[in-house]
Amino acid sequence: MRRFRIRTRALVLAAAAAASLALTSCTAIPSSGPVQVGAQDLQQAEQPVQFNAAGPASGSSQEDVVRGFVLAAVSSADDYGTAREFLSPDYAKQWDPSSNVLVDDGSRPYTENDDGSGTLEISALATVDAEGFMLPVEPGANTELRFELERVGGEWRISSAPNGIILDTTTFTTIWAPHQLYFVGPGGIMVPETRWFMTRSALPTEIVSALLEGPGERMSGVLHSGFPSGTTLVMNSVPIENGRAQVDLSGNLLEAGTTAMAEIRQQLRLSLQTVQSVNGYDLSAEGTQIRSEARNDAVEPRLLNDVTDPAVLVDEQFGAIVAGQFVAAPGFATSLSDYEPSAITLNPEGDAAAILNAQGVTRVDALGVVPIDERDGLLAPMFDAFDFIWTVQASTPQTLRATTREGSVIEIAAPWLAGRAPVAVRLSPDGMRIAALVRDEQGSQVLVAGVERDAEGLPVRTTDEADVHLWTSGAPVDLDWVGQTRFAVLSKADSTSRVTIGGIGLISAEQGAVQGGVQLAGGSARSQLRVLSSKGDLYASQGSGWQRAVTGIELLAKHG
Repeated sequence: MRRFRIRTRALVLAAAAAASLALTSCTAIPSSGPVQVGAQDLQQAEQPVQFNAAGPASGSSQEDVVRGFVLAAVSSADDYGTAREFLSPDYAKQWDPSSNVLVDDGSRPYTENDDGSGTLEISALATVDAEGFMLPVEPGANTELRFELERVGGEWRISSAPNGIILDTTTFTTIWAPHQLYFVGPGGIMVPETRWFMTRSALPTEIVSALLEGPGERMSGVLHSGFPSGTTLVMNSVPIENGRAQVDLSGNLLEAGTTAMAEIRQQLRLSLQTVQSVNGYDLSAEGTQIRSEARNDAVEPRLLNDVTDPAVLVDEQFGAIVAGQFVAAPGFATSLSDYEPSAITLNPEGDAAAILNAQGVTRVDALGVVPIDERDGLLAPMFDAFDFIWTVQASTPQTLRATTREGSVIEIAAPWLAGRAPVAVRLSPDGMRIAALVRDEQGSQVLVAGVERDAEGLPVRTTDEADVHLWTSGAPVDLDWVGQTRFAVLSKADSTSRVTIGGIGLISAEQGAVQGGVQLAGGSARSQLRVLSSKGDLYASQGSGWQRAVTGIELLAKHG
């Protein structure tokens, strides 16, 4: 048995919700109609789905009280008023339901301890902290949640319990939803952070408030926000009028220059676009509307282009599979097959390749051939959005290399990889995160760190620490990003290679298996994901499984 360990930056972990949720009165999430004005008191804002659990019954046992509290804590109505009825008067004032959410599988055995306390065993899947960041929980032994009880007026009441709430996966995804909050990286690249929010009328207010607070702790040295420091919402609310969010900010907003204002507008537009029935926004400073200026392409923050067609080596030719047909790739000084590559990575534009073979990593483009890294034991190379080729030596992964076409080398510290033996290391398409697939005692895990750069995009270092964003069974085989926040992992058990989709702020999901899968390449969406088998068959995702699309493939290339 283990006790749940809370990260230093997180508030105290959650206590409790229902093992088997009985809903006495429930309304569905609306699919149409106007978004209501954001509530000024976010704690009191109502959920579209209300769980009306009963309060404590007379003569309830200790277990009944604990489980009743768990059930009632699902409802946020009246500041979790029903759940507080299960608490002693003193503790009811102390309990903080908003500090954290623990997401579990719903199986919660109860044990009555010799000292009169009770323990719920939780099979946790993920945690969501007070800022909406989700992290998966390592599979293994159950988490113990301890509840102390005392008599109040002859009835059992809880006098001590963990803060926060706990929800099974189905209930959690009914009440909460992930949203992408956009911040700005070097080069004006818009980079999303996945945050989870309760689906309620205050959602536009919460999203704008989170943008004003800036990127999360892990990415605070990587990304920035265009909003001037100290900018706040004037009324602590973002009303919706005729489908447009009314964003009225403090006078600090007027300190923003042309570039910062362009960043602010992009952040608001992209971050609010997934809010139901919000089709735009109006920006004001202390009630005075700020007019949109003419677009300035020199300062307009940009989204990355989508990667679509898989690139492959077939019959000693390199090219793309377009609508099931092979199309040779022009623009390279020499044939890529001449290098007998074990891995090929294309730059975002697709007109330069980094090739790994027995001699190391080489760059090939229309201008010629440039040796990049001749060390032994290199992993598949990476391109970033600033035209650096990144290389990693499996035996010394704590020091990465980024090399320009001219041969300038930057060594980049990655202390979180010290003592590990990664199978694959991949940069996110925007170049602001780096993921590593490593073996662990139970199978495989993916760690993700941030990449800090200067204003021109020159890489400086990675963050000192990395978060584990996925655990999966089976030996690690391959890894690639699927868009800016998700990634796919190939892991092997016997002759079957399992595909698992995970990501930043997501609960991982198994996506079927490919017999003898040896390579994987992502794209901008799951539909672009491809897996290559040891027999040269290329598979595309289809529903919950995989469909063989092309045969005779020698090598599957990656982008970025």
